[in-house]
Amino acid sequence: MNDIIIKLKYICEHYRVCLYGAGMYARTLYAFMKEQNIGQIEQFIVSKGAPLNDTVFGKNVIELGEYVLQKNLKSKSREKNLIILAVSEQYYAEIIEELKNRKINQYVTLSNEEWQMVIQATQFEGIVPQKNIAILMYHRIIDSDYNFWKLNISPAIFEKHMKYISENYNVLRLEEIWNNIVQPNQKYVVITFDDGYVDNFRFALPILEKYQVPATVFVSTDLIDTNEMYWWDELEKIFILDSYVGEFVFKGISYRVVNSDDSNAACIAIRNRIKEMNPAEQKKSMRELREVLGVEKPSTSELRCVNTNELRAMAESQYITIGGHTKSHLSMGKQHSEELLRSELEESLEILKRKTGKRINVFAYPFGGKEDWCDTADRIVAECGIAKSVLVGSGNINASDTMYNLPRHMVFTTDNIEKKMIRIWGIYG
Repeated sequence: MNDIIIKLKYICEHYRVCLYGAGMYARTLYAFMKEQNIGQIEQFIVSKGAPLNDTVFGKNVIELGEYVLQKNLKSKSREKNLIILAVSEQYYAEIIEELKNRKINQYVTLSNEEWQMVIQATQFEGIVPQKNIAILMYHRIIDSDYNFWKLNISPAIFEKHMKYISENYNVLRLEEIWNNIVQPNQKYVVITFDDGYVDNFRFALPILEKYQVPATVFVSTDLIDTNEMYWWDELEKIFILDSYVGEFVFKGISYRVVNSDDSNAACIAIRNRIKEMNPAEQKKSMRELREVLGVEKPSTSELRCVNTNELRAMAESQYITIGGHTKSHLSMGKQHSEELLRSELEESLEILKRKTGKRINVFAYPFGGKEDWCDTADRIVAECGIAKSVLVGSGNINASDTMYNLPRHMVFTTDNIEKKMIRIWGIYG
């Protein structure tokens, strides 16, 4: 690590340094340099879209055009400027081309190895989060061979997470009104689960009750009281666990699966196609795929959804809130009609209310990406009396923020929870 410290110190001693980027990489590098007493960063640069008076760690965020203007105004100064590209390597070529077009040649990049050293070493010491509520997102709490989609966390690891979080943070209930609870300069965590897998009842609930950690479980209703698998888990079974090998045509596209790379690619490609379909098309497509491949429809006790009794038992726990997640786990994007979006939401909320005896007023968008919601869906969510809705995507919030489309940090089995929380507060707070 000494090499990267020496490199950055030399840069700061000889140049007026700005960081290109204002996200995870830039914030991590800034904190690392401050912790290592390396030197001064003047400001952050972004390609476009910097909000007026936006700052990161008290430093201005400016657009590249403004940086060029500043540089030209100081052209007679002996001060030499240099930009460090503080973004993922995949963006280097695009940014370097833009810099060259603007006749900016004084820039440096960090290698992937250097970034890994920086990321591992940074502790974000002394960073007080401005956004002090972090929502965490889990799926399955289970030891299972099904983990191609990285949804599993073992019960043992999950217990370590809950023990650490309960001992170090204030845990909020998602459905609470936070304005009168949240205090400045304190850190708050919200725990959520998506989809309603039975292991949430079997393994997560006892751990949550043991550590007195409240959580929200978002349940899609179509598979309640069945032994059916979600269609993406069935794809994993076919291509990953059962290691399908062969050639086939599905929806007009030819696939050739002879090794694990082919299996991975086919699984992901077919998943992405089916995800955009309506529920009837999804069921029809899965039937067609089974026929083409010559496989039977599977059933499961391992990856099934909760049944009514399990759902009701969770809802009766003082530590569980049940939330809506549509009927079929539908992507609520603009490709679907308002009629379908409304029926998926309204009917699922009514089913959950009938089965639990409780009104449902929180909702998670299935899949949760930018393409999985739209203005029409947002309007329907509000009209259905939902008080808070959540998506997927790193970011923290304040109690004063709008309570719709809240970001959530997805938690993976490989995460060191202490390190992850440090990075959450430092980067996103």
